Amino acid sequence: MTDKIVCVAGASGLVGSNIVKQALQKGYRVHGTMRDANDESKTKYLMALPGAAERLTLFSANAEDSKTFDAPLENADAVFIACFPPIYKAKDGTPAKELDRERGYDEIIRPVRDGCLNILDAANRHGVKSAVLCSSTSSTNPPQPVEIKTEQNAVSDAEHQMDQKKYTAAEKIVMEDAAAYFCQKHGIRLCVMLPTMMTGPVIMPQHLEGDSHARFIEMLNGNNTHHERVPAGSMSMSHIEDVAQLFIAAYESDNAQGRYFAVYDSWSWQAIYEEVAKHVPESALPQPLDGQPEQPTRFDFSRRNSLGVSMRDIPTTLEETLNWMKTDPFNAVYQ
Repeated sequence: MTDKIVCVAGASGLVGSNIVKQALQKGYRVHGTMRDANDESKTKYLMALPGAAERLTLFSANAEDSKTFDAPLENADAVFIACFPPIYKAKDGTPAKELDRERGYDEIIRPVRDGCLNILDAANRHGVKSAVLCSSTSSTNPPQPVEIKTEQNAVSDAEHQMDQKKYTAAEKIVMEDAAAYFCQKHGIRLCVMLPTMMTGPVIMPQHLEGDSHARFIEMLNGNNTHHERVPAGSMSMSHIEDVAQLFIAAYESDNAQGRYFAVYDSWSWQAIYEEVAKHVPESALPQPLDGQPEQPTRFDFSRRNSLGVSMRDIPTTLEETLNWMKTDPFNAVYQ
């Protein structure tokens, strides 16, 4: 047990709710923010977490208004920023990839950059000296591919991504750069976590609507809705609870700073579907790959491993996810 307070911005999200869970398990007092702290459809699941009744306080806050973070950040020792999921559409519903450069920046990239800075500005006002930011491996794709990715050599170029109309990807590296500049200027220790596809049991039914979990629900019901044929490429994966542990470990490691991969590894889609086939009906599987799979992305995990978190491998993660779903959590899985 500790008297330290940590603030989790985005407490009702997939990543944020698991950070709340892990922080409570570690004995911290937690201030969680969400757009509407009176939304019982979400708060009831957070307040049911072990330790929540005694040590979790929820606040309404909006990243568009820095002042709304003053109350949750008061007396906080650290802030975890996990409230910026990818933006795929403009306000009028236009897909991000169809926007021109001006709208792409103003409607996809700028809100995330400014929102992150608003939270950090509030943290600075209250003397918070540690921040852990959730970004994405979409910020780890340099214009010229590298053979083995490290956090230092795998850095996206926002201008290059915007030229390709990849505004949703560019939002992450722009956010990271702005956060790094702000934190360096104000003496805040910043760690940036870089996850991709996160699976595993979730805390509230709304999280089952995300791409990875919704895909598995369809497959358990015998439906193939994602790939008509097994792709030749690969996907990086991790267990959501392990990702949350990396966030906590980065905060607790006084020397931790900078970017960290938050994935277990990358597997070919062929290998992923071979593993999934052990748990779902055959009708849910795509047609076999035509040809040979491409080599999965290769990572140097030295920095990630320095945080001391033992991560579950991909077969274990998939097995835990699908077996949990078969229990029909929240009565939301089987048709």
